[in-house]
Amino acid sequence: MRGIQSYRRTTVEGAPNEDLLVMLVEAAIKREDAADEAMERNAREVWIAEIHVARSIFIELRRALDHSIAPDVTAGLDATYRWCIYHLTAAGRTGDRAVLAEVRRVTEVVYTTWTEAVRIAREEAIAGKAAGAMP
Repeated sequence: MRGIQSYRRTTVEGAPNEDLLVMLVEAAIKREDAADEAMERNAREVWIAEIHVARSIFIELRRALDHSIAPDVTAGLDATYRWCIYHLTAAGRTGDRAVLAEVRRVTEVVYTTWTEAVRIAREEAIAGKAAGAMP
């Protein structure tokens, strides 16, 4: 077990910020899925714990926003993250799987958007390096 923990820690500690962001959103999706499974089993303590972690991820994502860079974009992200936090809280309190499913849908959009943004940024960086290397 120590080897796995060490690998995970090394992977996270060595990851670029954009990869960490994608990993966090991916972790929120996993927690939302686990909460849904717990709701289906009527395992209240489990779904509350899973939703708590998903909410904590969105809280950290909000804290990490730099509103001085692309204020329109960060304002939209802030609103989306706040919406997710609010609705995760509601789903956790009531055990409403439909509310959780809607949050899960939005989280998937966030994940897809960030994954695509990272891919595009990397392609542009590679193209920029290649253009700079030409005589």
